[in-house]
Amino acid sequence: MDEPVATSEKSKKIEAINKETIHHICSGQVVLDLAIAVKELVENSLDSGATVIDIKLIDYGKTCISINDNGSGVLEQDFEGLGLKHHTSKLREFTDLIEVNTFGFRGEALSSLCALSELSIITKHSLSEHGFKLEFDRNGILKKKEPFAREKGTTVHVRNIFKNLPVRAKEFQKNLKKEYARTIQVLYGYCLVSTNVKITCFNTISSKSPNLIVATRSSNYVLDNINSVFGKKALDGIVKLELQAPDEMTLQEYNLSDNVPMDFDWECYVSVCDHAIGRSSPDRQFFYVNGRPCDLMKISKLVNNVYHKYNNKQYPFVFLNIKLDRQSADVNVTPDKRTIFFTQERFILATLKYSLIAKWDKMQGNFTAKTLTDLNFSLKRAISPNNAHPPAKRLQTSSSISHMSRNNDIWNDIKLRKKSVNVEMMINITMIKQKLKAKQNVVKASINTGRRIKYRVQMEGNQGDAEKELQRELTKDSFSKMEIVGQFNLGFIIARLEDDLFIIDQHATDEKFRFEKFSNETKLKTQKLIIPKPLNFSALNETILIDHQQTFEDNGFTFKIDKQAEPGKRIELIGMPVSGGWQFGQEDIEELVFLIREGGSENKEKHIFRPSRVRQMLASRACRSAVMIGTALNTNEMQRLIMQMTQMQNPWNCPHGRPTIRHLLSLLLVNK
Repeated sequence: MDEPVATSEKSKKIEAINKETIHHICSGQVVLDLAIAVKELVENSLDSGATVIDIKLIDYGKTCISINDNGSGVLEQDFEGLGLKHHTSKLREFTDLIEVNTFGFRGEALSSLCALSELSIITKHSLSEHGFKLEFDRNGILKKKEPFAREKGTTVHVRNIFKNLPVRAKEFQKNLKKEYARTIQVLYGYCLVSTNVKITCFNTISSKSPNLIVATRSSNYVLDNINSVFGKKALDGIVKLELQAPDEMTLQEYNLSDNVPMDFDWECYVSVCDHAIGRSSPDRQFFYVNGRPCDLMKISKLVNNVYHKYNNKQYPFVFLNIKLDRQSADVNVTPDKRTIFFTQERFILATLKYSLIAKWDKMQGNFTAKTLTDLNFSLKRAISPNNAHPPAKRLQTSSSISHMSRNNDIWNDIKLRKKSVNVEMMINITMIKQKLKAKQNVVKASINTGRRIKYRVQMEGNQGDAEKELQRELTKDSFSKMEIVGQFNLGFIIARLEDDLFIIDQHATDEKFRFEKFSNETKLKTQKLIIPKPLNFSALNETILIDHQQTFEDNGFTFKIDKQAEPGKRIELIGMPVSGGWQFGQEDIEELVFLIREGGSENKEKHIFRPSRVRQMLASRACRSAVMIGTALNTNEMQRLIMQMTQMQNPWNCPHGRPTIRHLLSLLLVNK
C-alpha cells in the first residue's frame, strides 16, 4: 500500500473570521480617507449641540487631526462604549432610522478610527465636576482614563491616521495634498449650511505658526456663511432661487401627472448666468437633504446642463438644501452617508428644472457694462484660428468681425474651420488583398492555429468603445513593432501589426505629439501689471496656489504673496501670460487651481497642468505646425510619425478629440 503523501496545504475548512480581523477589515471600509475622518468628527460635534468647533490639522492631517467643540460632552457612564463598534446613543431599533435627525447614527466612526490610528478623547459633560482624558486600543476598548481640566465639550485627537494599514498609509502620504484639498472642500459644505455655529480650521506645518484655512462667524444666514468662507466678492451675482411648481410641459417630460403634491421645500442660491459671473469649474456647488451634505449626481447634472444653455463656458455657484419629510429620504445607503435615496425624485427634478429656467429666462437681456465688455472680448477671441481642424489650405483670419463681414470669401472659409475634415475612408478591400497576396499563406496558417480576433468595434462605431479596445490590446511598444504598408489618400498611414491592419491619421497623430511636447515644455511669457490685482481667493485656493507656485509661473502667472496677511488677502496678481492675440485672467487661475486640486500632486511625470484656454492655444500651435492632410510622405516619414506615438502619454486622439488611430481590418477575415 502506498504511504500517504505529506502536504503542507492548509485546511479548506470554513471557519469564522476572528472579531479583531473583522474589525480591522471593516474599519478600513468606513474611514476611507482624510476627508471622511474629519467629516465624521465634525458631525459628532454638530450632533452634540456645539456652537463652536475648532479643527486643527498638523502636516495637512498626516501627523494629527484635532476637533475641539463646546457641545454637551460625554457622560462618564458612556466612556466604555465610545470606541466600540455599533455603539451609539442615537438609535435603539431599526425603525428609529425613519426619524433619525442626527448626522451620525451607525456607531462606526470612533471605533474605526481606533483601528486605524492612535485615538484619544478629552471630554467634560455639563453634569461632571471635571473632565477626563481617555485613551483607546486598536479594538476600541478603553485602556486609560484620568482626570483632565477643561470646559464643557469634547476634544478628539487622531494621530498617525492609517498607521495600521501600510498600503493605505503609503497612498495617503503620496496623495497628501490632494487628500487635504478634498477635506477642506468637504468641510466647506458644513461651514455653509451650519448657521449659528462658528467653525474654524487651522493647518500647522512642522514648527511654523498655524495657518487659518476657513472661519465662519456663527451667523443666522447662509449668505453670511458664503461671505465668510469665500469672501465678499463671491456674493456677486448670487440670487435666491424661489421654488415654482413645474408647468404641464415639464411634468410630461418627467412622466408626471399634474396632481403630484408639493410636499417639500428648499433653500437655494445660484449664480446668474452672465458670462462675467460664472466660474471656470464646478468647485462651488453644494447639495444637501435636510441640512445633510450629500452627493446628488442627477441634480448636479441637471443644474449644470440647464446653466450651459445660457452660459456654456462656465459653471454656476450652487447652494441647494432640499427640505422634506424625514420618512421620504433614506440616508442609510453608504457608510459615508453622502448617497441619499428619496421619494418624489422625478418631481423634485422637474420642479428644479422649471424654477431654474424661469429664473434664468428672466435675466436674459439684463446686461451690465462689464458683461458687454466681456462678451465683446469673447466674440473676438472666438474667431481666432483654433479648435477646428482646418483644411489643407491655411486660413488667414482677421480678429475683427467688421473686417470679415466685408469679405465674403473669408466668411465662406470660416464656415469650412466649423467643419472638420471628414475624409470618406472608402478603402477597396480588393486592393489590399492584391498588396498582401504574397502573405496569404501566413494568413491561412494563422486561421488554422485558431488565433483570436482582437478587434470587433466597427470604424464608424462608438468612439469610446473603440478607444477602450485599443487601450486593452495595444501598448506604447506596439507602435514600434508596426510595419508600414503605405499611405492612403495623402492623409492616412496604413500599418500592420501581426494579424491586424490599422489606419493612422497623419495630421492628428503629429498634432497630438506636438501638443504634448508644447504642453510639457512651453513656459509662457509674462507681462507685468502696472497695478497688482488682489485675487480674493478662499484660504484653500490660496494654499494650493502657494504650494504649486511653479506651475502657475510655467503658465505665465506671477504673484506677490504675503503669508502674514489674513486668509483671502494673501495673494496679489502681478503678472499675466501673453501670447499673440490670446489674453488670460483670473478665471484661468481659478481653473488651474481646480485642476491641481482634482489631479493632486502625485503626478511626477513630465506633465504640467494647463488651463483650458492655454490648452486651446497650444493645440492651435500644434495644429498649424503638424503634417497636413494632402502631404505625400515617404516610408521614413511615416515611420517617424508612428514612432512618435510610443512617446505620447495619450496617443489615441488629438487635442480636439479627433481619433489618431483606428483598427481597419483583421487579416484573419480576408478569405471569409
